[in-house]
Amino acid sequence: MILRHIWRVRTLAAFFAFACFAFHGAAAQYRLDPAYPDKPMAGPAAAKGAVVWSHGRSVNSEDSLSPTPSYMAVLRKAGWDAYRFNRMRDGDTLPDSARELAADVAKLKAQGYRRVVLTGQSFGAFLSLMAADQSDDVHAVIATAPAAFGNFNDFYDSWRANATRLYPLLDSVRSARVMLFFFHGDDFDPGGRGEQAKAILSAHHIDHLIVDQPPLLTGHWASTTNVFVKGFGDCIRDFIEAKDVAKIACHDAWGDEPDQQVAFPAEVDRPAATVTASGSP
Repeated sequence: MILRHIWRVRTLAAFFAFACFAFHGAAAQYRLDPAYPDKPMAGPAAAKGAVVWSHGRSVNSEDSLSPTPSYMAVLRKAGWDAYRFNRMRDGDTLPDSARELAADVAKLKAQGYRRVVLTGQSFGAFLSLMAADQSDDVHAVIATAPAAFGNFNDFYDSWRANATRLYPLLDSVRSARVMLFFFHGDDFDPGGRGEQAKAILSAHHIDHLIVDQPPLLTGHWASTTNVFVKGFGDCIRDFIEAKDVAKIACHDAWGDEPDQQVAFPAEVDRPAATVTASGSP
């Protein structure tokens, strides 16, 4: 009897140890962290809202360690509390991470934030749109270079899904206004997504603004550059704050004398980007 009692105690201890490990492991998989931990938050009552940035997902590195893009600082300075939705790579899947992100949106609303905006790069852009498909509490989505199925060179067989799987997400957005950025020379972009996205969102009367192939910005990571924030930081702020999205226009903000933080080519052709904005009738 004594041996049996000892076995039961050890078994229960092992079970509780495993349960605690599983709980902490799950908690560590997804984290809603301050985007600027050294800066104070305004809090739900004082802030204009909460904006949550979702990073991409790399094959062999942890994107949760990647820096927060500079345009998020523009939003923080404008009065928004800025967060990051950090995930560990091994368990970062579209359905699970999107569900967790939607749950975080609900928590932020329950805390008292009036508006919740989701921003995301690449895989994080897909997650942000998926969460907007699941929740009426998402005020706006800013999706830069959306991709979740690899690039042309390394994942040719699945690469086109960056378009074919994007369109149903746009088709299912519940109410959030949507701002999309597609960049020239993006190896993850099958092409033609700007016009198709415009048609889908217009058909559903979703407020949207599409920036397709903006000048001076090339490649999959264009939104992480200072050139991007100089050209579009204020426009992103205006898009999420404006009452009438149709009146928002992303103007050429480069200026004749760019600031010293932004390196520009000495000579460059600067064709206008295709910028399409539409508000609900």
